[in-house]
Amino acid sequence: MSGNFRPPLPGYKPKPQSPTSDPRQFIRDFSFHNCKLGNQGFQRLLIQVFGYAGHGKSSFINTCKIVWENSSYNNYTKASGSQGGDTMDRRTYQLTENIILVDNRGCSAMKSHEKGEIFAQLANLMPLNMKVDWCQGFKLADRIVEAEPLVQPSDFISPIFVYSIGHAPNPDEKQELKEILKTCREMTGVEAIVLLTHKSKGNLERAEAMFKDMGAKHVFSLENYTPKNQSRSMEVHNSVMKFLYEVVQDAKFRVDYTRDPQKEMTERKIFVLNYIHNKGVEAHIQKLEGQKAAENASMERTMRVKTEEADKQKQKDQKEHEEKIRQLEAEFERQRLRDQFEHEQRMEKLQRGRKKK
Repeated sequence: MSGNFRPPLPGYKPKPQSPTSDPRQFIRDFSFHNCKLGNQGFQRLLIQVFGYAGHGKSSFINTCKIVWENSSYNNYTKASGSQGGDTMDRRTYQLTENIILVDNRGCSAMKSHEKGEIFAQLANLMPLNMKVDWCQGFKLADRIVEAEPLVQPSDFISPIFVYSIGHAPNPDEKQELKEILKTCREMTGVEAIVLLTHKSKGNLERAEAMFKDMGAKHVFSLENYTPKNQSRSMEVHNSVMKFLYEVVQDAKFRVDYTRDPQKEMTERKIFVLNYIHNKGVEAHIQKLEGQKAAENASMERTMRVKTEEADKQKQKDQKEHEEKIRQLEAEFERQRLRDQFEHEQRMEKLQRGRKKK
């Protein structure tokens, strides 16, 4: 077993943990050692926060920390509150001894290679607290292999997809969101919890219905604490505690059944590498198709130019031919008139000669 996993002391008997009426106590006391089958190799819970840049991931982690520590506003993540996205690496924030909040780097548009990076972070195949540089194809696959000594199979993943309802997705983006949630489920075996932020900046009911239609089983919503919105709110406090309670309870439920952390990480790695490979093949095919389309378009333009030039030459030749015919007809008409005039002159001369006789 790799990582910082420490086996329980000899003679240790796990104490089953059951939900209590106090969510804070349940969260604070949570340990995989207390699951029905023991920890099975899991040491800590990673609450993996992921999604688009600028949708409030870092502010949400700030909000969780403020609520959990019952403190006044503190910008733990150094979030600016802007829409540009501040996180450039995978940052961790301790919630309890066994629960870690992970702020993953987001991206402005989920292109295929960026989604590969997102899934590599989400699958916990990238090191924590290190910068994330966007790359694709073999480079991304190489980074995943290089990171193997730095990642821990003993981390249990709870994926949290953060989305601002202030952003109205178009049909293509909706399909993209659906694919992200589906891929997350297939890769981790866990349904991603959707967290809607900026709930006052859009139609909350419509956003919730949209994600439900995409197959999301759990959808939460809240207004984050930000530098501009530091006032403590009972609604925010209760929403965060309910959210954390549901996440931890779900993790406990899943580890109450037989699991194999090492096998699960290997399967996630294979899944992501296959995803990267398939997207690379698709990108290559699209590139070839694009080149073929460009070549066909170029050939069509060349043929069109040649056809237009041939038509112009044909029209020019036709005009020249018509002009020659017109000139010949005009010359013929002039010659006819000269011949007629000469003939009339001869006839008059002949008549005058006859009269003299």
